[in-house]
Amino acid sequence: MGGMTGLLMALAVAGALLAVSLKNVLHAIFGLAVTLLAVAGLFVVLGSPFVGTMQVLIYVGGITVAMVFAVMLSTVVQTHQAESPWRRAGAAFVAVGFAVGVGLVIIGAGLPKGLAPALIEDAWSVRQLGTSLLGDYNVVFEVLSVVLLLAIIGAIVISRREEDVVTPAPAAAVEETHP
Repeated sequence: MGGMTGLLMALAVAGALLAVSLKNVLHAIFGLAVTLLAVAGLFVVLGSPFVGTMQVLIYVGGITVAMVFAVMLSTVVQTHQAESPWRRAGAAFVAVGFAVGVGLVIIGAGLPKGLAPALIEDAWSVRQLGTSLLGDYNVVFEVLSVVLLLAIIGAIVISRREEDVVTPAPAAAVEETHP
């Protein structure tokens, strides 16, 4: 394992730990963004710059920003609940057990052997991806574009609705200004 791979892996784990441990939601979202950026860096280091770029554009640029806007637009007040010390220990036990289980499945499955590098590069080429998106998956691609357009229109409607709402002045204040 190279130095850059190890650094990016450590950064991804640190960001994930921040995302699940911080109490402030915005700070947790920034921890998630650090994790997603580190994963994008891992894709680049592992020889797939296109997937790394898409990771940055879609997840870091789109999903993280959408989460920040959702938090900013929500009016939910966070309440502090009494937390049992066993609750955190139980959650940690479940998380470690899940991680060990996933690791055992990955180790047991093994890696495919005998694939030529040319076949791997050809399977993940940008040209083939573009041909698939605009050929075989054209309908899905267009439906996705309509869904994204509707999300943008919905965001515009929500922001306009906030601007158009004018709170009326109390009647007593209006009478005082006009004798």
